[in-house]
Amino acid sequence: MRALKTFLAIMAIFIVGGFGFLGYEIYKRATDPERQAEGGAPPTSSSLPGRIAETALELGAGARIGSVVLAGNRVIFTVQLPDGQGDRLYILDPRNGAVTASVTTGSATAQQ
Repeated sequence: MRALKTFLAIMAIFIVGGFGFLGYEIYKRATDPERQAEGGAPPTSSSLPGRIAETALELGAGARIGSVVLAGNRVIFTVQLPDGQGDRLYILDPRNGAVTASVTTGSATAQQ
């Protein structure tokens, strides 16, 4: 009888621990700022597995991509603009192809 009580106590600890772990994972995923909400919307062609998202950067003729660097789950790359107009730095989210930020260097008149 004592062995049965010990077994039940150990199983109760495992069940409570499992529910605690499940609650922790749900909380961690719900509060992760890098995770996008699924929302139940139908998938777009860029969100389907195996599809490549396409992003237009609207650069002038003669612009060249400089260096490409991985930073966490983002891709950072520089674009050298023609005729000494400066350089641009882009931060790209490879999961959906969205450019999350862009910074332009050079004079203020070259940016317009």
